[in-house]
Amino acid sequence: MTGGNTLPEPWERQQGETTRAYEAFCAYRDMGADRSINKTARKLSKNRTTIAEWSARNDWVKRVAAWDAEQDRLARQAQFEDIRKMRKRHADLASAMLVKAARALQRIPEDEIKAGDVTRMVETAAKLERISRGDVGDVIEERDGGAAVPAVQFYMPDNGRDKNKN
Repeated sequence: MTGGNTLPEPWERQQGETTRAYEAFCAYRDMGADRSINKTARKLSKNRTTIAEWSARNDWVKRVAAWDAEQDRLARQAQFEDIRKMRKRHADLASAMLVKAARALQRIPEDEIKAGDVTRMVETAAKLERISRGDVGDVIEERDGGAAVPAVQFYMPDNGRDKNKN
């Protein structure tokens, strides 16, 4: 139960539910998408009628729907947290890369710096930092509310190039 006088969550043992009925509910609940009264009865070596009665009396279908929704919510929450941690690691790494790049640039004599190397290092680190901090990266301009812009057409007169085709 979640607190003092509050009702139990739907997937918890309900008031008036026997221990055996709750154990059967847990078996049913934990079967996942393939759950059924018949499978639960076979798994527990119980009479199908008894399992069906417990299911109806204790509203198993509604309770497992709540359980499934809660499991989905928890999985999405964990995934979001993993992504948040990953973004922080990447941002920290990108920041460290930028610091090292700046230090390296200061140590290299100007006549030995290869512009392409420096550019790639700074672009890579900056892009990684932006993305890991939630920036979308490249900005794409939309015009006219996102409507497609017609292709550009060029008029190129033949200037007599087709004279031999007669």
